[in-house]
Amino acid sequence: MTRFLISFLIANIIGVFFLWLASRGLPLQEVIDYFKHADASHLALWSGVYVGVYIVCHGARIVRWYDLVRPLGEVDARLVHRVCVVGFTAILLLPLRLGELVRPYLLSRRTPFSMTAVLGTAVVERVIDGLIITGLLFVTLATYEGTQATEFAYATGGLSALIFLGALGTCLLALWSKTWTLALVNRVAGVVSAGLANKLAGMLDGFIEGFRALLEAKSLGRFLGLTLLYWGSNVLSMWLFARYGFGLMLGPWEMTCVLSLLVIGIMLPAGPAMAGNFEFFLTRALGLFVVLETFGAQAAAFAALVHVLQFAVIVAPGVLVMWFDPESRHLIKLSQQAARKTDEEGELV
Repeated sequence: MTRFLISFLIANIIGVFFLWLASRGLPLQEVIDYFKHADASHLALWSGVYVGVYIVCHGARIVRWYDLVRPLGEVDARLVHRVCVVGFTAILLLPLRLGELVRPYLLSRRTPFSMTAVLGTAVVERVIDGLIITGLLFVTLATYEGTQATEFAYATGGLSALIFLGALGTCLLALWSKTWTLALVNRVAGVVSAGLANKLAGMLDGFIEGFRALLEAKSLGRFLGLTLLYWGSNVLSMWLFARYGFGLMLGPWEMTCVLSLLVIGIMLPAGPAMAGNFEFFLTRALGLFVVLETFGAQAAAFAALVHVLQFAVIVAPGVLVMWFDPESRHLIKLSQQAARKTDEEGELV
């Protein structure tokens, strides 16, 4: 518990820092005044539209994970979906993305699959999503015709590319020579921490199992189709809400750039619900296409409401599942158990 409290404190310091960055030049009172004078029925209508489209987005992500898990063996789709819902809730509610391990751990407890194998499916998912969203950021920036400085966006994309291309390169190397790559990871990461080395080795071994299973089961096409639906509906939901709910004049292609920068930003470990990161990176991305000196209150209000609605769509079904499934309610305990399990299986790799 002490370790969790330290993580919680660090996470909230990070979140407060990003909130402070986001609030500079965008006084809170202006955002409050914007909501006070906004047409409530208009906002409610477009909030409903946003939630409707975002439910499709979130649903595609849940169903997509089943396609990654299914090649591991026979498994009930409803079980995978319930576990996935709880897992995404854990990612939002726990600090520093400690909830990432809850989804693989819960499923491994309820199926014959090893924690390493299920964790590998989550790693495959993250690496592919990271590469897609980083690629979209660079492609949209290449067509940028605005007048705002893009150094921050390019730097953020560059950092993301280093991480995900490095991860992809390591994973592909492991597919070519598993034993040699795992030994290298253990040697390099072991200098920092034996526990870290075990976690990375377990994740890498899991990635190999997950990726091979995906290819052998010929599920890659369906997975990519659901990925297209996931990201496409994500862009569509935010564009509709920004354009018609808040009058922010940017097109779907520009919103793709905004979403890409936002997603990379919230991948950084932060506090519960990614508070701070979400507001900072979303308003910073919007600043590429709208004049924040004029539309700053609208942009900040949009960021705040999108954040709240996304939180509700993701967490509400998770809370419902946890209500009927007492074993999945204790997210902190599950995350701690998952970390220990990863260490144990990593030592066997």
